[in-house]
Amino acid sequence: MHIKLFRALKAANLSDDAAAEVVEAIEEYIAVKVQEANKGLESKLTAQTWVIGSVGFVLAVIGLAPAFVKLFQ
Repeated sequence: MHIKLFRALKAANLSDDAAAEVVEAIEEYIAVKVQEANKGLESKLTAQTWVIGSVGFVLAVIGLAPAFVKLFQ
């Protein structure tokens, strides 16, 4: 809970319950907005993770290619 906001609401003569509800509603609103803002970043991160994994796989296959060539000669 945001203590400063809670204290400001209490100074405005709100009850403890009403002040706590306002603070919780604001925290919930902020959490939703942060989640919405991060959705684009999460999708980009997922795409980059797949690209990096694919490049790693290709590099592993290239690195193992000489061993397979020697094995089958």
